[in-house]
Amino acid sequence: MTSIIARATTSERPRHPLWAAVLDQFDRAAFGLLCIAIIAYVVGIFAVSKWQLDTLRMGFDPLVYEQPLWNTLHGRLAEQSSLDYTRSAFGQDLFLFHFVLLPFYAIKPATATLLLLQTLAAAAGAVAIYLLARDMIPGRSLPALLFAVGFLAYLPLQNVNTYEVQPRLFAATFLLFAFWFLTRRNTVGYWVCLVFALLSRIDTALVIAALGVYGLLAAGQYRLNRQQRLWFGGLPLVVGLGYWSLAVFLIVPAIAGGAQFSYLQNYDWLGASAPEIGRTLATHPGDVLRVVLGADRGRYVWTLLYPLALLPLLAPRVLVVALPPLLLNLLAGPNYAYQRDIFHQYSALITPWLWVAAVVAVAALARGDHRLYRLLRLPRRLRRQGNRDGRALVAVSLIGAILVLTLTQQVLTNPSRVRRAIKYHDDVKAANRAEQVDALNGLIPADAALAVTNDAALRVPVRRYLYLFPGDKYYDPKLVNCATYVLGDRRGDKGQEGIALDKLIITGDWQVVKVQGDFQLIHYTGPPTRVCPSPLGAPA
Repeated sequence: MTSIIARATTSERPRHPLWAAVLDQFDRAAFGLLCIAIIAYVVGIFAVSKWQLDTLRMGFDPLVYEQPLWNTLHGRLAEQSSLDYTRSAFGQDLFLFHFVLLPFYAIKPATATLLLLQTLAAAAGAVAIYLLARDMIPGRSLPALLFAVGFLAYLPLQNVNTYEVQPRLFAATFLLFAFWFLTRRNTVGYWVCLVFALLSRIDTALVIAALGVYGLLAAGQYRLNRQQRLWFGGLPLVVGLGYWSLAVFLIVPAIAGGAQFSYLQNYDWLGASAPEIGRTLATHPGDVLRVVLGADRGRYVWTLLYPLALLPLLAPRVLVVALPPLLLNLLAGPNYAYQRDIFHQYSALITPWLWVAAVVAVAALARGDHRLYRLLRLPRRLRRQGNRDGRALVAVSLIGAILVLTLTQQVLTNPSRVRRAIKYHDDVKAANRAEQVDALNGLIPADAALAVTNDAALRVPVRRYLYLFPGDKYYDPKLVNCATYVLGDRRGDKGQEGIALDKLIITGDWQVVKVQGDFQLIHYTGPPTRVCPSPLGAPA
């Protein structure tokens, strides 16, 4: 690699006409190739998501976002029924992006609409990466194009995109564009993106605060004047921390009737409340640090970094922006270890900054002004700025390593939702189970209060009163008492759902309507005096 950099940076005239000709071709075709890559991503990833939806491989959680949209369209603003401590979706999280999605959902009220929108949003992130890389590695389009392709091929991104409905994906893309606007000192574009990102989830506010810190640290690099340092540094820091504090400690608890912000439970090993968590962090920092530096945490960080050839570590200032979501994941308790894998949604706000850092690092290496050259005391000629083709050669070599490692992760990581969709695309058993649910759907009144098994939750029509059967630590099992129908999977949870169904039937208050394959539909016919713990009250 050193010899490649040396040859690329010692001459102002290209020594390789063939290489220059190749770069010329990519310059002319870059926009078209970028569009093809984005279209391929959208078609492929949406096909995987739709296949999972149609074969009952998605669970109840997307209804946390979809049911409030459906209720809003029916005159009940952001109302939800699945949680026992609030009647509003905003009592769980300030998901104000609800109002951005609403007009699109109104056109086609379906889970698939949300899956398509988030896939388009994730793919748009590649445009931001392309624009950023094109600016930082000027002259040739091939490095920027390869960065965009690598971003789309990054397995943690694809896993978030195919894991049900994830609003953080929208925030991630807006934050990428915000960073690009920062490098161009475009205040209006920067703040428009920040506002839309802030609407997604409360934890996005911490990322915005960290982006403000970065703006202050990098003010000299981007030649920000005093006023610009305020707009790109001080204000994001204040707004981010202020919004997060108000939302977590005042607004959400007020909407939830005094209940504390529910996601604090993910850190229960530190304490049962925010003051207790803060006290543990302040009084036992060594114990906390030992946990955070544990082997499982290290493996998680490694799975995020190695596909990028560890290059983000060469731009540590950018990684400051990734610290809040990373720390939230590393601090999550043992019962929430899924926050520390690449199969769930919790890396969504980390991924953008790894790729931005990789772009910044590769750009500095290609220009020859990265401090690594000085630290390694390489010959002076390796520090000289070469011609645009030389810079492109260095950048393409480094990005090539990223692409190889990204592909390696794709091949070696299991389970892979994309490979599973390809292998089982004609899964007859799954298709039969979906048909069984459809047959029972016709026997449930459209306005009936329904408790539904996890696998079938997105197959039943959305309604005002919808609960998870038989419930779990997130969805109170007692809410089943609010339902007039239960659609259960007798084989679900290794047969435990069948036992739960039998317990209801044995009481004499529930009658079997029909059994269809694995699924059973029962109807409540007992006295109307049941205790329904829902904030919405018992269905009329």
